[in-house]
Amino acid sequence: MSLFSKWTRPVRLPALPERRQVFGKNAVTQKAFPGAVVQAQFFDAQLPGHDQITTRLAPPFDAFLIRFPKVHRVESPLPVLTCANPDDYKESAEPLELVWDRLGPLVTWVDSPEKVLESWRNRFVFAVEDLDGGHPGLRMPQIGALHAVAAHYSVGTEFEPATIVLPTGTGKTETMLADLVYRRERKMLVLVPSSILRNQIGGKFATLGVLPAAGAIPIELARPFVAKITKGLTKIGDAEALLGAANVIIATPDILKASAPDTQRRLLEGCSILVVDEAHHITAATWSEVRDRFKAKKILQFTATPFRRDEQKVDGKIIFNFKLGDAQAADYYRPINLKSIEEFGDQSTRDQRIAAEAVAALRRDRNELSLDHLLMARTRTKERAEEVWKHYRKLAPEMKPVLVYSGPGRKADNDKAMAQLYDRSSKGSRIVVCVDMLGEGVDLPNLKIAALHDTHKSLAVTLQFIGRITRKGNDKTIGEATVVTNIADPEAEKKLGDLYAEGADWDKIIKRLSEERIDQEIRLQDVVAGLKGKGTLHDQLSLWNLRPRFSTQIYKTSCLDWTPTLYTKVLKKKDQTWYAFNEAQNLMVAVVHREEAVDWGKLSKPRRERLPSVGDVVGQAEPGAVHLRKRLRGSPD
Repeated sequence: MSLFSKWTRPVRLPALPERRQVFGKNAVTQKAFPGAVVQAQFFDAQLPGHDQITTRLAPPFDAFLIRFPKVHRVESPLPVLTCANPDDYKESAEPLELVWDRLGPLVTWVDSPEKVLESWRNRFVFAVEDLDGGHPGLRMPQIGALHAVAAHYSVGTEFEPATIVLPTGTGKTETMLADLVYRRERKMLVLVPSSILRNQIGGKFATLGVLPAAGAIPIELARPFVAKITKGLTKIGDAEALLGAANVIIATPDILKASAPDTQRRLLEGCSILVVDEAHHITAATWSEVRDRFKAKKILQFTATPFRRDEQKVDGKIIFNFKLGDAQAADYYRPINLKSIEEFGDQSTRDQRIAAEAVAALRRDRNELSLDHLLMARTRTKERAEEVWKHYRKLAPEMKPVLVYSGPGRKADNDKAMAQLYDRSSKGSRIVVCVDMLGEGVDLPNLKIAALHDTHKSLAVTLQFIGRITRKGNDKTIGEATVVTNIADPEAEKKLGDLYAEGADWDKIIKRLSEERIDQEIRLQDVVAGLKGKGTLHDQLSLWNLRPRFSTQIYKTSCLDWTPTLYTKVLKKKDQTWYAFNEAQNLMVAVVHREEAVDWGKLSKPRRERLPSVGDVVGQAEPGAVHLRKRLRGSPD
C-alpha cells in the first residue's frame, strides 16, 4: 500500500451473509455484520488491479482490497470488495456502493457463540443521551437499570430473582440487549408472552437494536447467534445443539411446555440467566414452571407494572424502579388529548359514535397535520372485535382496517395484519381492531389514536395502554396521542373513574395511580425481605405466597419483654413449626403443623396433613393462643 491516499470518501460496506442452522425445526441465525456507511481512505495497493481502503473500524473491518473490473482474483489476507457501479469509482461525498468479492478472514470471524462473547470484551460504552438531542446515547433509566443489575449479580453465586420496573416506552428491550453485551452473559433465555413479541424481540437481538446508533457499542461489533423456539423440542440432542449454537434463546412458555420434559429440563439447565419480559405474567402456572427450574440461578424480570389484575404478586426483589413521574419529567412521553363522548344508547350505537370520533381524529392527524399516525380500537373479546371491525370497514375503507386477536388458527391472519400495520406505503393499514392491547411489548410508536370501545378496568392494563400510545418517537411525523372514550360507560373501575372523566388531566392522574400502587409493592417487598433475616420458614415456602386464612390469629403487643420465638413452649412435642422473624420491624410469622387423632372415632393411624397450612401466627405467642385448623379428609358432617 502506498504511503499517501488518493482520496477520501464514504463507502457502504455490505452486510455479511447470514449464518443459519436448524435443530428440531428451530432456527439459529446470526447476522454477524449488518453493513455500515463509513469514511474510507483510498490507496494504491501492491497487487495489480486493486486498491486498498482503510477505515477507523476495528479489525477485521479496518482494511479491504477493492478489485477492479475484469481483473483476475488473487489470494489475499484481506477481504476483497468490488464496486457495484464502476462509473462511480472516484472521489465523491456520496457513499460508494460495494459488494463482497471474497470474504477471506471474514469466513470464520465470530463463527461461534464463544467467539462472539470474546469479541464483546470491554467493548460496551456507557454513552448517556443528551436530553436536548445533541448527542446520542442510552437513556438515564437504562443506565441506572444496567448498574443495578450489575450490582445485584456481582456478589455471591446464588441470586434472588430481580425485577426492573421501567414504564412502557422507556426502553426495556434495549436494556436487555445492553445487559447481554455489557456483562457478556454466556447463555441467555428470554421468555416472552406471545409469538408476535418473540419475533419482534428476536429481530432486535439479532441486530442489537439501537445500541450502535446510541454509541453504546461500535457499529462493527459482532452480533449474537439468536435462536427462536417455534416448535416444541422432542430430542435432548436438539436441545444440546441449540445450547451449543446460540448466545440467546427466545421462547414462549407454551412452546417450552410443548417440549418433552427431559428436553426442556436440559435446555433450561444449560442457560445461565432467565430474562422474563412482561414479568407480571410470571405467577401464571406455565411461567412459574419455567422460572422454578432457575432457582438459585439468575432471573431478571422486566415489567412496567409489578402487579397483576388478580392481585397475585410478581415476586422478586425490585432492584430498580423508574417512576412514571420521572419518565414524564424527562419528556419521554407526549401529552394525551382526551376526546370524550357521552352515549347511553345500545352497544352498536355506542360503537358507531366512538368509531366516528376516532376516525375523524385519525384523518385530521394524517391529512391536516401530516402525521403518520395509526388507530387502535380496543375491545374486550374477539366477538366484540369482529363487530367493531365491521364499523371501521364501513367508515374508513381507505384506511384498510385489520383485525388482530389470539386463538386457534389466527397466527397466519395476525401475521398478515401486523405486516400491513408495519407497511408505511400506500398499501399498508392505518387501523387495527384488537382484543386488549395488540399484544404486550409490540413496538409501534406510530400508534397514536386509541378508541376504547371497552374501557380498561385494571390499573395494570391502563398503565401499559398509556405508555403504549404516549411514548415519544424520534420521527417528526409522530405527534401527540388522542384517546376516544365513552364517559357514559358504567363498567369502569371506581378508582379509574376520574381518569376517564371529562377534562381529566391524564398526566397527573396516571402518575399518582401508578406511583401509589408501585410504592405498595415496594413496601411489601421490604417486609418480606426483612422476614428472611431470622428463621427457617422462607426455606420451606415462599413468603410471598402466604395468604392469611380465617383460622389465622394475628396479635399486636406493646409489651417491653418481646421474645416471640418462645411460642414453641406452648406447642406439643410432636408439632412441627417454622417461623420467620423481622427484628427491625418486630414482626414474626409462624406456621405450625400438628397431627392429632380424632376424639369421636377409632383409627389405627392419625390423619395427616400434607401441607404445612395449619395455624399461621403473627405476633407474640401466649399460652393457649395457638389456634390449630384441622382438615381431615373423610370426616363426617
